[in-house]
Parts: sequence; structure tokens; C-alpha cells
Amino acid sequence: MTDATKHNADMAEGGPRKRDRLIPWYFVAFFVVLAVLDGIFVYVATTTHTGVVTDDAYNEGLNYNETITAVAKQEALGWSSDISLEGGMIKTRLLDANQNPINGAKVSAFFMRPVVSGKDFTVSLTENGDGHYALPVDLEQGQWNVRVFVEWKQQTYQASTRLVAKQK
Repeated sequence: MTDATKHNADMAEGGPRKRDRLIPWYFVAFFVVLAVLDGIFVYVATTTHTGVVTDDAYNEGLNYNETITAVAKQEALGWSSDISLEGGMIKTRLLDANQNPINGAKVSAFFMRPVVSGKDFTVSLTENGDGHYALPVDLEQGQWNVRVFVEWKQQTYQASTRLVAKQK
């Protein structure tokens, strides 16, 4: 007796084998697993970082030409700065186009965590002479985006950098 005739004889005697009756449940199990995985992905997507950098992107896009003009104006000033985090102090040194220190400016620093929302804050730096401005800051360990805003003699300047705060 060949395998095919034996199989046909088994089918005629007792109907489908027990494992053959489970085949529809394999399909059900597949789709249940798929639905559970999709549910996990939806949960992760809706509870993690949204990726939104600004709340008002549309209006910022409309003002993009003004932003380009402001950047060109700042570059024409020729000012330079360096921003650092040393010993729990945010420090910057400001120089004009002739590499002379900028003294008497109003300087503030905006701190933003790139991976955690709600940790942003702004501080005003104090002048230490010779174009140096500094202030002690207490930062959580990790990466911080820092943007320094300067107002001096009716001119504005800003610079930004990414700093890493290390564990104390």
C-alpha cells in the first residue's frame, strides 16, 4: 500500500487526524500574536518622545526669511564666542570682529535637554571682565543643548552648542 492510499484509508476510517483539526487555531493564534505586537508598537509610539521640536512650526516656517536675514546680520557683526561647562559653571567669552572682548553686555543662557521635555530653563550670566561671563548651574548628568543670547549696544547675537554634564 502506498502512502497516498494509506492516508486516504485513514481519512475514510476515522476522519481527519487530531492535529489537522488544530490548523484553523494556528491561523487564529498567528493573528492574535500579530494584534498583541501591534498593540505594543502603538503603546510605545504614543507614550515615548513625540519628536516635536517646536510647538509652533507652521508660523516659524512662515517667518523663515526673517530668520535667514537675522543670521546674515549676525554673521556680518563678526562676533565670536566659546561656550563651556567647567566645574559646574557655564562659561562663555565674547569677542567682537576685531577680537576685542565684549564687556557690559546682557548675556543669558537657555538650557534644553534634547531627550527629556520639561527640563528647559534660562539663566542670566554675570560678567567677570575681559569678555568673560559665567554662572554656576546645577545640571543633571547627560547631554544639554545650550544657547547663549547676547544684547550689546543695540546688537543681538546668539550661539549654541551641545554640552555633556558629567556626574559630580
